[in-house]
Amino acid sequence: MSETVISINKLSKKFGDKIVLKSVDIEIPRGTITGLIGKNGAGKTTLIKCLLGFLKPSSGTSSMLFENSWELSNDVRHRIGYVPQDPVSMKWLKIRSMLDYTGAFYSNWNMKFIDSLLGEWDLDPDAKISTLSEGEKQKLAIIMALGHDPEVLILDEPVASLDPASRRYFIKRLIEMNLDQNKTMLFSTHIMSDLERIAADIVLLKEGEIAYKGNLSDLKDNIRRIHFQSTSDLPEMIPMNNVISSYVNKTTATFTVNGFEEEEIQQIGRDLSAFVTIEQLNLEEIFLELNK
Repeated sequence: MSETVISINKLSKKFGDKIVLKSVDIEIPRGTITGLIGKNGAGKTTLIKCLLGFLKPSSGTSSMLFENSWELSNDVRHRIGYVPQDPVSMKWLKIRSMLDYTGAFYSNWNMKFIDSLLGEWDLDPDAKISTLSEGEKQKLAIIMALGHDPEVLILDEPVASLDPASRRYFIKRLIEMNLDQNKTMLFSTHIMSDLERIAADIVLLKEGEIAYKGNLSDLKDNIRRIHFQSTSDLPEMIPMNNVISSYVNKTTATFTVNGFEEEEIQQIGRDLSAFVTIEQLNLEEIFLELNK
């Protein structure tokens, strides 16, 4: 079994009287890609900032590469790449100057690799940062996070401003780094289709607490939408188990369930004299159901 390189234990964070994170537990093994999802205000960015040592937790602990997040050494910080939700940079500098400045902090800054990324993403190294579009600034932030060949990547909405072609290219790059170099990644995003391409595991935050953590395939296998269609009115109470949401309207009924036995569902349909359809949901549909 792979060693755990990101560990979060009973972590809570308050700002005044507002509780943003409530006793969060997460373990991420080396060489895995974990998706972090949740509505705005669920606590995703706060969790990432605690993990990186930017915020001190109110209680509990977190660690990166076997060091407490609040006490990370320079050595460990140099092994982490971070793309923030809102890229911060010196807008008066040119791209090349910004990259040179950032590279001065790292002994293993790979300018050859960076130049290849600048070319592939069509970024002019002589362009001033103040003239860049939001998507171009995001590309620059990603390049700055990759330039020192980090072991662990923490990505907070890294593709929100990218066009579909650039997003697809970035996801392809991440998959290659994961497969070829065994990189560990925590990827927060609202774009569920990207996570379905890249993440093996999912953590869903809801109002500062973990609503789900585990394998993405298991989540998609367990949650189904069940439709009943009858020629006569259905009863208001239908005996369904593990219901997430339900809707009954005369001759039709729809249930979203977490865990089901198909034969039991078909038997309920026979008892109701109703035609049964079992629908598999994508991650975005599951996310919306779990956040109702």
